Amino acid sequence: MLKNILIIIVVFLFVGTTSYFLHPFLLVEEHQFFVPLLKKAYLFHFSFSLILILAFIILARYDKYFVQLGFIYMGLLVFKIVVFAALFYPQLLGENLLSSFYRASLLIPVIVFLPLEVIFISKIMRGKKAKI
Repeated sequence: MLKNILIIIVVFLFVGTTSYFLHPFLLVEEHQFFVPLLKKAYLFHFSFSLILILAFIILARYDKYFVQLGFIYMGLLVFKIVVFAALFYPQLLGENLLSSFYRASLLIPVIVFLPLEVIFISKIMRGKKAKI
């Protein structure tokens, strides 16, 4: 179990940092106000996804919760979207409105970390089903 947790952390760190450093590099023009906002978005998705997967590793050990993990994941995914929208509301829809390009660019961390979540959660669930 410890080996799996370390692998997950290393993969998240590698993919997250690589994506974070490539993202501003690939932007057409870099604005000083956008880079700290991008850093916050990456940190939010990195930490939320990593905590979610670590919680699923722990919950999958109990048969009582394992049956409900799919529903728990869907609820937490909606919760994650709501919290992200609430935290970044001023930049996405509020008074500090960014251009469409930068608003779409804030969704890149979602595109990076969501597949990682799905891959690791499906591995957790498949691994547990094989043992049952």
